[in-house]
Amino acid sequence: MKVGIIGRGAIGVCLASYLSKQNQMQTVLFIRDTYEPISPLYLQQVDGVDIAITAPQVNLNAETLKDIDLLILPIKHYQVETTLLALQGKLSHHTTVLLLHNGMGTQALIEKHLPNTPYLIGITTDAAYQVSANRFHQVACGKLEIGCPIQTSEIDSRNVSTRSMTELMKLHPRLTWREDIEYAQYQKLAINAAINPLSATKNCKNGQVKHFKDELKQIKSEIFDLYEFMNLPIDNHELSQQIDDVIDLTKNNYSSMHQDFNKNRQTEVDGILGFLLLKGEETGMKLPFIESLYQQIVSSGSA
Repeated sequence: MKVGIIGRGAIGVCLASYLSKQNQMQTVLFIRDTYEPISPLYLQQVDGVDIAITAPQVNLNAETLKDIDLLILPIKHYQVETTLLALQGKLSHHTTVLLLHNGMGTQALIEKHLPNTPYLIGITTDAAYQVSANRFHQVACGKLEIGCPIQTSEIDSRNVSTRSMTELMKLHPRLTWREDIEYAQYQKLAINAAINPLSATKNCKNGQVKHFKDELKQIKSEIFDLYEFMNLPIDNHELSQQIDDVIDLTKNNYSSMHQDFNKNRQTEVDGILGFLLLKGEETGMKLPFIESLYQQIVSSGSA
């Protein structure tokens, strides 16, 4: 099985490290035309041991993509559409795409720009960050959940058969197949929405978010009311506990939105709070606190 990974970001490098330990799995990192290969890449694993990533780094074109069985997009939410457009006319019929990013709303994009390409949805709780051009530090080896979208077309229904489960299981040491992957996305969305924007605007680590009790309570309440109105099969009490657990488990981490926001870089707020606001509009629900938080981030120029 030949796996392609778009970019050489922290999560992509983690995936490449897992794949480097598997037999009969080839990995290729796809980089921008304007970038030069940097090899090897080094990942300091959770146990403190460094691993060298020597997977080939190539540019994105029809020739380099032709043998790819699974193409993983572990990129920022706002990079997805540009990447999908760059893939148009270049993918082989046997290639499956795995969307792997924070936020929601990109299913419509892949169905629009790559309508004949089978795809999977992924969620990861791995945590890592880039130290320098070729060095990365993994702070948590979480899990990877993947599945097919609920509203599947005829071609999407063949996703599972295109890659045997045995091969898919090699992608991550803790991989789970989720029949309800979209509901899992909504759970992850709530966690990201409750923690990341507050950590960014309050300029704090994840663990310090719980000190802003009123704000955390407000954002939870609006998310839970929205989910209930949407009839999502999600237990709000359980979800609230999950949010609190993630805050505790990642208490010493800065969220990716915090890092982007405080360095005046583009954030994933549109795929997180923006997506919730879109669902609010569709259902006729007002989400005033989420709206104010969204505007605070957007008005800073870090949308």
